[in-house]
Amino acid sequence: MRYSLAVTVLALAAAAACEGGKTPAADTSKAAPAPAPAAAPAAAATPSAAVKIISPAEGATTGTDVTVVLSAEGVKIAKADGKKVEGIGHYHLFLDTIPTPEGAPIPPTTKKIVHIGTGDSTYTFKGLTPGEHQIIAVIGYGDHSPMPAIRDTVKFVVKP
Repeated sequence: MRYSLAVTVLALAAAAACEGGKTPAADTSKAAPAPAPAAAPAAAATPSAAVKIISPAEGATTGTDVTVVLSAEGVKIAKADGKKVEGIGHYHLFLDTIPTPEGAPIPPTTKKIVHIGTGDSTYTFKGLTPGEHQIIAVIGYGDHSPMPAIRDTVKFVVKP
């Protein structure tokens, strides 16, 4: 028991010694103004942001025309306007291809990369070949740069 008491006393003494170097609150009028806080990283600005592929469902079997239905949380979906505004973006789809890395602009629309820059939440891929496919949804800013780590992936099978 004496050992516990000694450890507690030492811990309190160490904490008091650390507190001793602080300037009293009444003396802050002479202190220089505190610097403005640093800007939070982009990922921290939208901590609850998410994109979800509602349809097709994971493992679904579809026909050759596949309508992708998307939803977003913590992000306002709007028309692409060329601006990078935190918390505002639009959907991009990557069909059977790796998404653009963070920090790189998403390339123009192709058969495998789709910008849904209208603010819509659906897109139909027409005439997909039979077999396994993968769609990765990414939310990008108005300037078509991807938002960090805001992605969802679905794998499905197209039957003829």
